[in-house]
Amino acid sequence: MSEILQVNQIAERLGLQAPWKMLDFARKDDETHFTGFKNFTSNEAFFAGHFPVHPIVPGVLQVEAIRQLCCCFLPGCAREKRIWKLEKVKFRRPILPGDRMIIEAELLSSEENTWNLKASCRTASGVCSEALITIVHAPVVTGGITDIPALEDDCARLENICMDTDKVMGLIPHRFPFLLIDYVAKVEGSRIVAVKNISGNEPFMNAGFNTVPDSLLCEIAAQSGCSSVLSRPENAGKLGFFMAINSAVFHRQILAGEQMIIEIDLPPSKSRVGKAGGFIRVGEEVVAEITLMFAVVDA
Repeated sequence: MSEILQVNQIAERLGLQAPWKMLDFARKDDETHFTGFKNFTSNEAFFAGHFPVHPIVPGVLQVEAIRQLCCCFLPGCAREKRIWKLEKVKFRRPILPGDRMIIEAELLSSEENTWNLKASCRTASGVCSEALITIVHAPVVTGGITDIPALEDDCARLENICMDTDKVMGLIPHRFPFLLIDYVAKVEGSRIVAVKNISGNEPFMNAGFNTVPDSLLCEIAAQSGCSSVLSRPENAGKLGFFMAINSAVFHRQILAGEQMIIEIDLPPSKSRVGKAGGFIRVGEEVVAEITLMFAVVDA
């Protein structure tokens, strides 16, 4: 028997507020099939910062919509679930202001507190994204950092920093609230080291998340990689587009007060399509490993 949730019921079940409500309607068709719906309007907050001249829905928010749909109907408390793995995530066509999105998810298998699903998002133009997603039980984190961290390390923001915030914004079109790296500490050949501080004032923290949304870590890695690629002389004035997440594993949740160090390797490519891979760490602890695909195109 189907179960239907409308927008306020979804928000209550997930504990989320605007601008992170990525479902307007959700339906449990049966024990293994879930369907969701989302209207996109030009007033969505993220459009102001994601390719603002020609706004598009971030691919990672399509992944977040999938997560929210699945968490609404998987067994147990919806708020106590997060993404563990992503595989074969493909972004096939853009979603624009005014589009209407249907999300379809199928539960493939499950073990204790672990669920494997496949899902897709589509609009009237066709399939926009596809993903394999593994969701796990994760108790809600209510605390924060437990001590004052050291400020002096080889990635600290000093006067001779490789790329400050202004320089990053000169390379990629992202702006508030979707500019997700603070600066670039190093570029060493094909390797970039970027930094993102996590504050208790982050928009997602005020929308009901107690930690960084796992889907957002992929965008942080992508922005770091694009900053490196677009800083190369041959790519001056071009744009980078996120095409796929080949794989991503999220080892733990990230708290307000922590600093993420993003280390991404982008081997030179003669093709407009490139592959990047690396990890995100807090201190010396690796918290996420991500491999992604991107395209460099003329602006």
